[in-house]
Amino acid sequence: MDDMVARIHAKLSAACPEPVPRPRTFVRAPGGRRLGLPLGEQRVAAFEAVHGIRLPSAYRTFLREVGDGGIGPDCGLEPLTRWNIRDIPDARQRLGTTFALGPTGCVPEEWARLCADQEDPYGGTRPVVQRGGLEVTLLVITGPARGRLLDADLGNTAVPPVFHPAPDFLRWYEHWLDGLPQGRLAPDFRGQSRGSDEELIDQLAGSDSSCERLAAAYTLGSRPPLGSRARDVLLAALAGDPVRGVRMEAAKTLADVYTGVADALARALGDPDHWVRRRALVHLLRVTDDEPAYGSAARALLRDENPNVRMAAADLLGRAGWAS
Repeated sequence: MDDMVARIHAKLSAACPEPVPRPRTFVRAPGGRRLGLPLGEQRVAAFEAVHGIRLPSAYRTFLREVGDGGIGPDCGLEPLTRWNIRDIPDARQRLGTTFALGPTGCVPEEWARLCADQEDPYGGTRPVVQRGGLEVTLLVITGPARGRLLDADLGNTAVPPVFHPAPDFLRWYEHWLDGLPQGRLAPDFRGQSRGSDEELIDQLAGSDSSCERLAAAYTLGSRPPLGSRARDVLLAALAGDPVRGVRMEAAKTLADVYTGVADALARALGDPDHWVRRRALVHLLRVTDDEPAYGSAARALLRDENPNVRMAAADLLGRAGWAS
């Protein structure tokens, strides 16, 4: 682990010098540091004693020798103290529960059985990254997958979580650093991916990881011009990806890179998720001024079931001159 810790320090310093400029999408440690100050053994042990658990060794090493919260994937690493027993009354019980799911080849079937048997199927895990809304990256504290990380939507247990391939927290974080474009952290970085256009298209079309699909959809937006295969895969993601964040990024990339996507964006106005409906309206109004063709569908959002969508629609349509 000592070699891995040294590599992480070196790669993080190269990717992002201190003081860190205020990034748009990242947790930043106090004082402009990349990461919060490392925690001493006493503080880590006190957290474990309060919750009646023992943290996985690689995560303990990260907290004690690298840092506590700060720059990391998506919205950044959550500090250990952000999630404590005062914030969540049943935290002791939740962390002490065994997370029964293992990283096997039949996760969807095992997950369905677990959800049917347990009221809280994510017991035994701790959020380490907020990815937006109720989408998080979890660290498994107890159970057969102890030490592994997985992506989950806490608001939709019908979608099974996806395990990261890295076997522990240190390797997972180093893998993220290795994946930074040109090894640097851009101010508006949000999980961008390395790779050729074709590799990113394959990733968006076929990856089991929602984080990888999201990163591919986002990164393709900075790669114009793109061909017809990328357009087809982005359209398919907008219409049918199970993760709303991927659908939202697909809508933005289509609007940024292609012409003639108004029909697809208009269909997305009927998406089951209200965030996607709002995003689709924003980009529809960017790519077309054809009110006769799309005005009726757009104005339907003035009667949307979600009040935030209704307010956004009133504002956007009013400024576009489409609101009668």
